[in-house]
Amino acid sequence: MTRITPVPGRAALLACLLAAGAGSALAADEPSSPYVTPQADVDVTYTIYPPHDTSQTMSQRMRWSASRMMQRVDPANATTYMITDYHAGTLTVVNADQKIRTVIPAPGAANVQMGQRAQGTWLRTGVSKVAGLPCALWQTQDTDQRPSEICYTDDGVMLEVIRDGKVMVEATSVNHTPQDAGVFEIPSGLKELRAAHP
Repeated sequence: MTRITPVPGRAALLACLLAAGAGSALAADEPSSPYVTPQADVDVTYTIYPPHDTSQTMSQRMRWSASRMMQRVDPANATTYMITDYHAGTLTVVNADQKIRTVIPAPGAANVQMGQRAQGTWLRTGVSKVAGLPCALWQTQDTDQRPSEICYTDDGVMLEVIRDGKVMVEATSVNHTPQDAGVFEIPSGLKELRAAHP
């Protein structure tokens, strides 16, 4: 199953996460799984909640270009950001302060296709509204094989992740606006640092 926001370190929660409700039967014309790749350009800001009880949260901005099949993730208050090129199959971590970049294979790149619904086992459990947008709740397993409930818009934008009845990731703003090519350009003149465990 594809996770569309691969982010190293603490922000990896979005990559690893994809209160279980009562299952509902699908109508004949309803899909059996969601789009988990946005089908159009989008700019989303997420709040990420830690798994343990604390008031500490973090914010993260994700921008997606559907035509380029590229994603940029910027954790708040950090000089490091990630650019994933799904055509090239690479994830580049850019450290602007140290002027270095690290390139690793993009997680799940082979499964990220436009117009392709998620593979695996999914159960539609209901509907919700997050950041002012309607979304469908889908129950599945995350990459740790733990049950999660994820709210996706009809066009594949992840708005919320719930695990063990607790909201782990929640969109706070969503803008369906065209993304400029410059957003996804890797700065020139960066030293390439080889990843220890690619």
